[in-house]
Amino acid sequence: MPRIVDHAERRTQIVHALWLVIAQQGIEGVSLRHVAAAAGVSTGRIQHYFGTKEALVLAGCTALVDSAYGGYLETEQAPPRERLLHVVSQQIPRDDAGRAGVSVWYAYVARSINDDAVRQVLAEARRGAEDECARLIRAAGAGSAPPGTAGDPALVQARRLLALADGLTLRVLVGDLDPAEATAMLADEVRAS
Repeated sequence: MPRIVDHAERRTQIVHALWLVIAQQGIEGVSLRHVAAAAGVSTGRIQHYFGTKEALVLAGCTALVDSAYGGYLETEQAPPRERLLHVVSQQIPRDDAGRAGVSVWYAYVARSINDDAVRQVLAEARRGAEDECARLIRAAGAGSAPPGTAGDPALVQARRLLALADGLTLRVLVGDLDPAEATAMLADEVRAS
């Protein structure tokens, strides 16, 4: 009897191995051989599913964004402010796995400087997060911008929250700030929006 192969599961296994390699060695350390070793498969298997190293790296970037979006979808029944807090605080690393995930994200951010395809995926994800934050701010009946600010107040507030989250994430990542303190600061800002 032939063995049934779950191709989606195999692709996910390879992408997770890619993230492990990126977390340990940076994107510069990615090779099909390193990823194959981390996944426990042959390089031919990786080539079968992804073709090239560049295609694998891009697929890993897309999967990282999709994973974050999947986590957000789990908050679908929550009130708007709770969902907003999830969007802005989900990047705060709370444990070693979170630190590894954020380090992979920042590796992709660095890669986007010279990689148009990665830059496009990340820019689209950030625009989507910004638009969703603005929608949630409006749904919560909030969204005031400082006096004299031009533009949609909810969008301005969304940008401010996301920029604050980026800064707090960086401080937690380098060990300058405790994750609980960073999350509490974001919660205070969401309540104030």
